[in-house]
Amino acid sequence: MTRILKHPLIILLSVTIGILIGLLNAPVSAFFGVQSFAQLISMPGQVYLFYLQMTVIPIIITAISSSIGRLMRNKKSKGLIRRMCLVFLAGIALTALAGMALGITGRPGGGLGEDTRSLLTSLISSQTGGEASEILEVALSGAPDVKPAAKSGIEVFLTSLIPSNIFSALAFGSTMAVVFFSIVFGIAIGSVNDQSADMLIKFLSAIFETFQKLVSASLYLLPFGLVCLMAGQIARVGVLVFMAMSKFIILYCIGTVVLFIIITLIIWVRSGIANPFKVLSLLFEPIMLAFATRNSMATLPSAITCLDDKMSFDRTTVNLTLPLGMTLGRFGNVFYFAVAVFFVVQIYGIELAAVQYVTVFLGVIFAGTATAGASGIVTLSVIGIVLSPLNLPVEAVLIIFMAIDPIIDPFRTFLLVYGNMGATTLIAGKRKSYGAETLSVIIRKGAGRPPIIYSDAEGNPAGIEIELLREIARRLDKKLLIHEGSPPDGVKTDIIGGCVIKTEKSPPGLIFSQSYGTITEQNVKLELCLLLSPFGVDSVKINGIIKKINAEHFLKLKNGKSKDSTAPDRSNR
Repeated sequence: MTRILKHPLIILLSVTIGILIGLLNAPVSAFFGVQSFAQLISMPGQVYLFYLQMTVIPIIITAISSSIGRLMRNKKSKGLIRRMCLVFLAGIALTALAGMALGITGRPGGGLGEDTRSLLTSLISSQTGGEASEILEVALSGAPDVKPAAKSGIEVFLTSLIPSNIFSALAFGSTMAVVFFSIVFGIAIGSVNDQSADMLIKFLSAIFETFQKLVSASLYLLPFGLVCLMAGQIARVGVLVFMAMSKFIILYCIGTVVLFIIITLIIWVRSGIANPFKVLSLLFEPIMLAFATRNSMATLPSAITCLDDKMSFDRTTVNLTLPLGMTLGRFGNVFYFAVAVFFVVQIYGIELAAVQYVTVFLGVIFAGTATAGASGIVTLSVIGIVLSPLNLPVEAVLIIFMAIDPIIDPFRTFLLVYGNMGATTLIAGKRKSYGAETLSVIIRKGAGRPPIIYSDAEGNPAGIEIELLREIARRLDKKLLIHEGSPPDGVKTDIIGGCVIKTEKSPPGLIFSQSYGTITEQNVKLELCLLLSPFGVDSVKINGIIKKINAEHFLKLKNGKSKDSTAPDRSNR
């Protein structure tokens, strides 16, 4: 049933039904005898969206804090941080340049006829009254008034970045402040080198997985939620706004499609999947969620699942990079501001100097970053960061952008989500280079106690533990890959073996598996086990298989003397 509800065709059908209800809202409302049928059913859609948003803050805190905590304990984390900075900075800069190029060559605000100007004036007048209409008429016919900004963009950015009260930031959903807290909290956890830090990381990881379960459960209602959300959005969009801003809307959508193709090629190449259409089918769910919900954070769990479980990118890197990217890597907003600024510049007929192009470039990057935590119409007000240095008023044009935002916002959110997924694939390595159907095991050199683990006549690993691993791989229906010492670069390790003795404390970032036997050393019984990743998809299955193997007496351990230990023999029952 779950597969049917999550099937791309069912999701696409739900979106289509929602659009049709929105477009045919008047006759449908008359048929049911209500004032607005689309607005009536939009309420349960909003409830569904609120449910998704409920999981966002806990997922951000737990994913970022636990991931940074583990990275701080990993000597290779510096390389990951460098890659993140390089990819995000380069990606945002290129997005800004692409938006500026589209705005300059496409001229969304140039060549507007008198009919279009009159239509814009009447649109604003119908939305806000005569005063706003007069503002627009003056703006379109003469030089704009210069009004100094109340606060500098840097001041607004910094005051929204560092929370004076983290609980207040949580209560009001200040995403940027929550992210900042999660980063410093994760750094603090990683710098504490004791057992309590390990327990806290495991605790945060457990909360993260719990909230992902909540999101997975909500996908049963995804088709219904999409119908309700799309119907309400389409019903609010009038026909006039298409006519007045059609050039701007079409240009922005064309630019989004071009970036979509480029990002898809990046994800396809990085995924290692031969068929590009299979990649698109795997990405379909977060794409549709971005369009339907218009909320990047609501798509976060689905995007993580897509890159982690479905495409096998490194889990720790994905859990850290995607939440950070959704908050700080605002690709869709940067692209939108770049095109929108040139629309405003062109309707006023202003020629920019070279230094002003640099101002626009830096301004759209800064404005896009400053929208962290904002969504919808709230995002638009940040455009003043770019317009104020150019001595352009915000109020008149802001009303125009507010009118078309229900149309543009889904594309802006989609580009934000999809751009971050593409950036994450450039940063994260593949978890399983040998394919999804492998079980990768490290056997630590020098750790074996014959005959538990040893090398056969041909030099291959053999012994009781190897037989156990082969049986686990067989029951998982996977190919067993054994590496002695350390795996090749890019290969994710599922299990670490080599006669692991269970102790009170597991190594950082790992957990002990179920015991598969005991040995006696100096009259002390020691439990044998394997080391697993606490986030491994198969860790629960592996423990279940070991339990079954023990119950079936697949391995029978008997005590027999050796130099320092009493080593077990193997027999089948």
